[in-house]
Amino acid sequence: MSVLEYLLAALFVAAGAGTQACIGMGMGLIAGPVLVVIEPTAVPGPMLMIAGGINLRNAIADRASLNAPALRRQLLAAPLGLVGGMALLSALSDRALAIAVSLFVLLAVAVQAFGVRPPEGQRADYAAGAGTAFSSSVAAVPGPVYAVFASHWQPAALRATLATYMLIVGTVIISALAVMGDFGLRQLWLGLGLLPAVALGLPFGRWLRPRLAGPRFRMIVLAVAATSATVVLIRQLVNG
Repeated sequence: MSVLEYLLAALFVAAGAGTQACIGMGMGLIAGPVLVVIEPTAVPGPMLMIAGGINLRNAIADRASLNAPALRRQLLAAPLGLVGGMALLSALSDRALAIAVSLFVLLAVAVQAFGVRPPEGQRADYAAGAGTAFSSSVAAVPGPVYAVFASHWQPAALRATLATYMLIVGTVIISALAVMGDFGLRQLWLGLGLLPAVALGLPFGRWLRPRLAGPRFRMIVLAVAATSATVVLIRQLVNG
């Protein structure tokens, strides 16, 4: 990774970190499509690693709003998504992974933009757990799938529960990648190298939260994510 590529990656990671600190998601949406082109090995392992710091912050800050019963059901269903995601990840080439991540981000943005509302209740919790584990293991994009099933929750409850879920599931995914040989020293140093960008993004998120909360900010995030994914997808198709 060149200096220019690192600075570009750091910029998107900082933006993703600030967004996730503000609304509980956004790192994978904003930074993922760019990182997977600059350094394909950044997704999903290092991406999940650097997002862990934001998840820890959200889990602690909003711990009083944690939805513990829903979290237990989601964790029970997570292994189903993990198995499917790991199987797909092991079968994809770098180019196929970049295309898959971009398409997944665009699909997730479309679902968010059109306001799909699935049934609520225990079945939705199990679906959120399996679907989020799958999307996290393939593309390090947990937020949109989770939000589809928890869009009716209070913001603090979504932030706290998703963050706690990802602290557990993200650790399992990284461990599995290490066993498979897909997360080693290279990925570890890549994640550590981008942590300063996360640190820069967290204060930005605290500043943004009271200023851009609500539908306006949500649409800005979706627009940035969709633009990023579209650029990456076009680049991969043209260069293919």
